[in-house]
Amino acid sequence: MSNVERKPSTLVALLAFLIPVGIILYGTAILKIGAILPLVLATIIACLFAAGSGYSWEELEKGMIDSISRVMVAILILIAVGMLIGVWILAGTIPTIVYWGLTLISPTTFLMTAFLLCVVASTATGTSFGTMGTVGVALLGVGQALGYPLPMVVGAIVSGAYFGDKMSPVSDSTNITASVCEVPLFPHIASMMWTTIPAAVVSALIYLFLGMSNTPEASASGNIPLILQAISGKFNTSLLTLLPPVLLMVLAYRRYPAIPLLMVCVAAGAIAAWLLQGAALKEILGSMMAGYKSTTGLKQVDVLLSRGGISSIMGTLVLLITGVAFGGVLEKMRALEVLIEAALRWAHNTGRLIVSVVVSCYIILLGTGSQMVAVIIPARAFAQTFKDRGINLRVLSRTCEDAGTIGCPLIPWSVHAFYILGVLGVSAYEYAPYAILNWIIPLFSIAYGYTGFAIWRTDGTSFRNKKEVNVEEKQKASVS
Repeated sequence: MSNVERKPSTLVALLAFLIPVGIILYGTAILKIGAILPLVLATIIACLFAAGSGYSWEELEKGMIDSISRVMVAILILIAVGMLIGVWILAGTIPTIVYWGLTLISPTTFLMTAFLLCVVASTATGTSFGTMGTVGVALLGVGQALGYPLPMVVGAIVSGAYFGDKMSPVSDSTNITASVCEVPLFPHIASMMWTTIPAAVVSALIYLFLGMSNTPEASASGNIPLILQAISGKFNTSLLTLLPPVLLMVLAYRRYPAIPLLMVCVAAGAIAAWLLQGAALKEILGSMMAGYKSTTGLKQVDVLLSRGGISSIMGTLVLLITGVAFGGVLEKMRALEVLIEAALRWAHNTGRLIVSVVVSCYIILLGTGSQMVAVIIPARAFAQTFKDRGINLRVLSRTCEDAGTIGCPLIPWSVHAFYILGVLGVSAYEYAPYAILNWIIPLFSIAYGYTGFAIWRTDGTSFRNKKEVNVEEKQKASVS
């Protein structure tokens, strides 16, 4: 029997999706036993459904291996970022950013400032991973020193980092989405501005409100002089220590490949550690492998600067591999494809069509945890429908990013959530409520679909200028 003939029914696809996802949520959110065992059990259940649909173990094994191979770049990036964090702390780069952040940033506006700094950094570099692994780690230290709850700080960092991941012309996800949807890059970005810019303004105001409502206690602020003294007493905090992140931004903007770029920045950090901090070779290599161990004697500083290294992200790599293997089974048995087809049958008007794209992106994210798959599959599945209904494809490309790109870090077992856990040490269950931008953007997208605002026809005219015909009503009229 061919693969095409083994597409599961809608009911089987729904059960094969919901039961494993339910197991993951129950094990991680309710039992709190970690994510590895629930993911393994979810994969086993998905395999049983696939076997019932006629798939052999060899086929399912190949599906898992193919999915894991797609995230090998992310795995290598995670290893490189672990090395980079350790050596950048030793070089004084991250301590310097923390030092000047505590000196210059107002505690009440910290969350908004952290969000905006990550917006700028991610837009300049085009990488959410690079932003969170560098600027994000430093801002986490500032927020921790100021006494902010870490999930709140990480939420602001994540929101800002994914602004650039979505909007930057040098972002891989931006370029890939535009290409898959057959939309020129800058019209694609211009279309996304309609949902992303208003959402960013709203997010900044919410972070300002949260900062004013959660002003750190006087005891936390009173420790700042001690923290500054401990950092300056241990590290050379001259502006020369900031050369590695400047190099990162320059090379990222020039679109150097991610892994060579990060390794160059690791090397730059090693040189800075040797020249500026007087670190020996063994100490430099140790920071790359086991991370930096702070010994200032001040607990607050030692906690926030003891991090990084390859060894710190090994548990995250196991989570990543098991999560992707689960997604590979669902993808191989075509359960996600069936669910998207069901969503497409429901989309009788433009509002429903936009909702269907958003929901489909989230279904793929819940099933595979992969940002790129969550963008590419819905883009291909819905492209012909958008063309048939005379809707400009830049609306489709925008919607795919509004949900697929932005939604990925909200899924606790996604590739990006595991990366954030490994680098910033906070799970998606904790930071997701504070990732304001990631929740608001899809709401704008859906609202536009129902109102016709910023929805264009193939010829470029606005949907608001003409009455839309409901597809279901049109079909009934043609039958009668």
